[in-house]
Amino acid sequence: MKLLRRTWADIDLDKLEHNYRVIRAHVGKTPKFLGVMKADAYGHGSVPLSKYLAELGAEYLAVSNLEEAVQIRRGEVREPILILGYTPPSYAEMMVFMDITQEVHSLEYACLLDEALKGTNYILNIHLKIDTGMTRIGFSSEDTELTAQMEKLKKLSHLHVEGAFTHFSCADSLRKDDVEYTKMQHGRFLRVLQMLESLGIEPEIRHCCNSGAVILHPEYAMDMVRPGILTYGVHPSQDTEGVLDLQPVMTLRSMVAQIRDIKAGAQISYGRTFTAQKDLRMAVVPIGYADGLSRALSGKASFIIRGQQAPIVGRICMDMCMVDVSHLPEISVGDTVTVFGEENGCDDLARLTGTIPYEVLCAVNKRIPRIYLSGGKESSVLQYIV
Repeated sequence: MKLLRRTWADIDLDKLEHNYRVIRAHVGKTPKFLGVMKADAYGHGSVPLSKYLAELGAEYLAVSNLEEAVQIRRGEVREPILILGYTPPSYAEMMVFMDITQEVHSLEYACLLDEALKGTNYILNIHLKIDTGMTRIGFSSEDTELTAQMEKLKKLSHLHVEGAFTHFSCADSLRKDDVEYTKMQHGRFLRVLQMLESLGIEPEIRHCCNSGAVILHPEYAMDMVRPGILTYGVHPSQDTEGVLDLQPVMTLRSMVAQIRDIKAGAQISYGRTFTAQKDLRMAVVPIGYADGLSRALSGKASFIIRGQQAPIVGRICMDMCMVDVSHLPEISVGDTVTVFGEENGCDDLARLTGTIPYEVLCAVNKRIPRIYLSGGKESSVLQYIV
């Protein structure tokens, strides 16, 4: 089926390359670059983005779960892949066969993985997940039994400790207490690494820098960095803005489906939450909450049409919404509508609903095709449902 330009996302590969090179220059030549591909590469398309980052020189990739890793492997991407979340031990052999690395967050989990490979000569690459203060998944850096646990883990014959990592909880913040907390987390991680070394466990890849730390604490880069949303040109917080020259990779677009002249007093959309105070022109845009446009943006957000802001009027519907275009006399059916991009960032939409840009990007639905641009021209299209 020919591409249906109802609502679509432009993915600019030139901007991705720009961000990659900016980040590389910022952290120096030594650390490996891990491309974070979880959540379909933050909505950008994990297989095309994995391939392109690998071409640029990214040495490692990361996903949330085994399904995401398999998808990338089926896309014929051969770079090492780290699963950042839990995988049932029964899939240990599959991970070995597909050259997938698994995080290990407890001795119990390590033993189960090892047991699943019993009777084979298979060895699974693992990265030890150290909880230094995120208080999520991981070995607690403050556990008095940690040394004993690592001594037992060392004896598991089917596991190879390739890496060790931790995750910062507030590295994107410049608040004094947050900066101190990040410093404390880093110190805890270093102490665990020293303990591991004393036991003869020496991970080749030590990593802790997420997007916030890459920007504000590049001195913590160690052997590898994990710039997630940063790679896609979006800052993780307002405190990180302005440090690096980043460019948003995704632009979400739609089009004008209908233009209507609305009389004063008319009530627009579900719930009759908007009443026209005067005559106005209204454009119907075929994007709604089923496409990932939050209904909470009703009456708050604006789109860009012909270079000008067009505010949403009434509630966003499942498949469409309405905007006021009274100030755009030249508007026509078929005109392109920019939902978010360089002019109006996804972070702006996030602030309007009290969320984060991560959620805005990840919400972009799979019924929306991704159009990949290189040199300003269409290079490929990813359509999920046709």
